[in-house]
Amino acid sequence: METLILGHCILNVNSRAPGIARWRNVVRPVWDIIRLRRASFLQLPCPEAVYLGLRRWWFVKEQYDNSLFRELCRRIAVGFSEILEENNVRKFKLVGLGISPSCGYRETQSDSSWGGRPREVDVKSNLKPEPGVFIEVLDETFRKYKFDYEIYDLPPAVIYPEERTGSRMYPKDFESCIREICSFIGYDCEQLPLNEYEKLVDLDSRGGMILVAPAEIVTKNRGLIERYVEEDYGLMLIPTSENLNPEKEIIADMYVKQIENHLNVGHKILLMMPELSSNLYRKTLEFLKKNGLLERITVV
Repeated sequence: METLILGHCILNVNSRAPGIARWRNVVRPVWDIIRLRRASFLQLPCPEAVYLGLRRWWFVKEQYDNSLFRELCRRIAVGFSEILEENNVRKFKLVGLGISPSCGYRETQSDSSWGGRPREVDVKSNLKPEPGVFIEVLDETFRKYKFDYEIYDLPPAVIYPEERTGSRMYPKDFESCIREICSFIGYDCEQLPLNEYEKLVDLDSRGGMILVAPAEIVTKNRGLIERYVEEDYGLMLIPTSENLNPEKEIIADMYVKQIENHLNVGHKILLMMPELSSNLYRKTLEFLKKNGLLERITVV
């Protein structure tokens, strides 16, 4: 089974904009597939949360389609590609989020009239059949690195409130969405509690708790990570890298900026301090200390 490269908020719903989070901590069906399948995965940083923080308005693609945001996405894409190469991950499946202005693939929210004074807007029909900004940049970068990959985006009905379900490109009912996800990842959906998921979703139910840990802890102590998820913690898993360069250190810097933005809205951050971790995780800790953030974080 190929490694999964996950859009950040799939495992950390707390990074989503207010009003569009259907889960408390993780998108549970995807997490259950990863957990039960023991799938290999890596989690991208969230460029939106880095760029605009956690009190951002709902945006459309045109608002993110600017030189500064594209450069931010490019730096993340290059740094992450360097990490993939180091870890010999050359074949993978990239999982985005349907109709997202940054992480959508089949469709993205698009409306050139958005901007200026806040007002009521149409969020049902402002769709365009093209990728969001971050997925575009990732695709361009991954092609340059000659990776072998597929791109998919989660159906909107799984991640957005009911008024945002996308067009006919996406399944509409919850069970059909889960079946499509399983088909792409390669998992027998009959092993999932399909009838239970809709009981777990609610509008904007973000729990506001996040566990920051090195990605390698998932393989070394998966049970511990699963326990934190059961306690409603979202996950921020820093990928493994020993041979650092400026491009890879950008990834540590992005995670630190995102952590600071979470702290600034009152989210609780738990930081794991394992005896053994990669140089990239240690660089992340160094940046946290340099920016005076460790004193605002609970170390476990």
